Amino acid sequence: MTSGLSRFKVSKEIPIEQIKITDEFWSEKLKVNRESAIFHQWEKLEESGTIDNFRIVKGDIDKFREGYLYVDSDAHKWAEAAATILLSHDNSNLLDLLKEYLDLLRAAQEEDGYIFTYNQYHFPTKRWINHQIEHELYCLGHLIEASIVSYNLTKSNHFLELGKTAANLLVQEFHTASARNTPGHPEIELALIKLYRLTNEKKYLNLAQKFVDKRGKFLIFGLRIFRENLSQQNRTQKVSKQKDLYYNAIVTKEKIMSDLSKEGPRGLGLRFFISAFTGKYFQQNKRIRRQNKPVGHCVRWGYLVTASTMIYQETGNKKILNSLQKAWNNMVSKRMYVTGGIGSLPLLEGFGRNFELNNKYAYNETCAAISSVFWNWEMLLATGDAKYADLLEWQLYNAVLVGMSEDGKTYFYRNPLEVDQTFERKEWYKTACCPSNVSRTLGNIAKYLYSFDENNLWIHQYIGNKTAISINEDEKTEIKIELKSEIPWEGQIVINLECKENLNFFLNLRIPSWTKNPEIKINGEVLGEFDFEIKEVITASGITPFESYYVSLKENWKTKNTIEINFPMSIKKHKSHKKVRNNKNRIAISRGPLIYCFESLDNPRLDVLKEKVDFMNEPISLISEGEKLLKLKTNKNEDLIARPYYSWGNRGKSSMLVWVRKETT
Repeated sequence: MTSGLSRFKVSKEIPIEQIKITDEFWSEKLKVNRESAIFHQWEKLEESGTIDNFRIVKGDIDKFREGYLYVDSDAHKWAEAAATILLSHDNSNLLDLLKEYLDLLRAAQEEDGYIFTYNQYHFPTKRWINHQIEHELYCLGHLIEASIVSYNLTKSNHFLELGKTAANLLVQEFHTASARNTPGHPEIELALIKLYRLTNEKKYLNLAQKFVDKRGKFLIFGLRIFRENLSQQNRTQKVSKQKDLYYNAIVTKEKIMSDLSKEGPRGLGLRFFISAFTGKYFQQNKRIRRQNKPVGHCVRWGYLVTASTMIYQETGNKKILNSLQKAWNNMVSKRMYVTGGIGSLPLLEGFGRNFELNNKYAYNETCAAISSVFWNWEMLLATGDAKYADLLEWQLYNAVLVGMSEDGKTYFYRNPLEVDQTFERKEWYKTACCPSNVSRTLGNIAKYLYSFDENNLWIHQYIGNKTAISINEDEKTEIKIELKSEIPWEGQIVINLECKENLNFFLNLRIPSWTKNPEIKINGEVLGEFDFEIKEVITASGITPFESYYVSLKENWKTKNTIEINFPMSIKKHKSHKKVRNNKNRIAISRGPLIYCFESLDNPRLDVLKEKVDFMNEPISLISEGEKLLKLKTNKNEDLIARPYYSWGNRGKSSMLVWVRKETT
């Protein structure tokens, strides 16, 4: 079975259960995800009280509800991640945990579909309060997404009804919703669109579109957010009193959890206030079709534009697509880091001004990079433009993978580009949105490899795998694919295509922006030179996904075919746009799809990189600890070791630099 093609999609994706990842690099990461990380996360969800919150609401135990008002979502994302993993790999222990959790949710869910433990425990007669600040609809969105993937896994309507009853309640409550009922943290929109695509019930799509279309229509948003803040403060005080009364009678061990640093540039508090008051923080300052640049909280932005792109795919509203394309170009050119991370401002967890890319204060929340991956994928399906696949690849390797440790048991919430012995991975956070978000993204990595239509097969990512695709649902058009790849360490790729009979179709191969002069052989014959006109764009970050493109090969493909690709890899020195003041006379280095950094545990004299240095023309590469490190020699004949950015921070506290000061002549 293949996924449906929305009217305004260029191509459709292949269900992940039809793709077996065999890649040497990614197979190890996915193994850690399914054998270590997903179980560690469950342990922490239990330890923090998040799972107990549902048992409390169900009436199974007598405890006080723990955690922030939105912690339900962390567990729902865990369930989605677990179900996603199980689509590709059987694991009876994980399946038992998933079913235990879903059954618990069914018991804790109220008869009409409502489930939000914060209100159910603290304010049982209250619902739909403070939409901009509290996270009712956000949590319900993650519940719906978990129920969809669980249904795809088990084909059990019992689990799908979890999401459908919640969604039906929302349709009933919000079908005439005004702007003030739009959620401050988008997510429900994504869930409703996915539910529509599964069930073909238009009411879910209509509600998602209403939530998106009504945003930015507040007459005086500042007054609204002021009232919600007063209300939320009052509710928080009541919760504190409840907690004091409860713990006067029962003594429990305090749960120590790591929270997040909000250290940042001068005036950050005032900027946060202005951003929230004007609605920019919540993307409520303008309608989506007028949002030509990314603003506000990065994860909220990423989820909103992903949902908006999916709505375009269903409706063909060109005004939405035009604004999304402009906003993407602005983000990449002016508001994104060289790692592909987004979010320069702590506290706001959001975008700064154009070219405001401080390395030390960089927020770059892991969830923000994930939301951008989601957006890139939907923009790719909607337009077929290679730049979206290119940035998706870059962000997966650099901005997403860094969020999880090599053993799957510690995490980065934010990802700066310069650290001085003050930063380390944590087992968990009070706001624990990132761990399960990384796990569900890794579990879904197969979906980003291919797309197709009746006459085309696109290969977007060169990750080793095996799959079979019928491009027009006719068994005679089935194409078996075995792709072997040495990326990210080397650029050699071999693709074996096996057809049941000779077929005519276009095979579209993405040429990444990080390579030059690639060589392609078809059944041993070298493909002639191919040119693609590229407009040079100098970006704030120094990376240029605009330079990626597809080579379209039209052949009468034989029953057995071999395509050999060589993407040359060399050390690339990145320079920021001159308006990025922090990176003046500095360079960052990459090789292939990987950004490299310098860690003090590899370089005891890391201070030399804060002085003026330069590298010899071609560094020496070496293998160490399973990762390819780079050994570089400076113009002062000193050796330095660079490691992939995603792999730093796995050996305890250390200092780290991405941008190093360059010797000028």
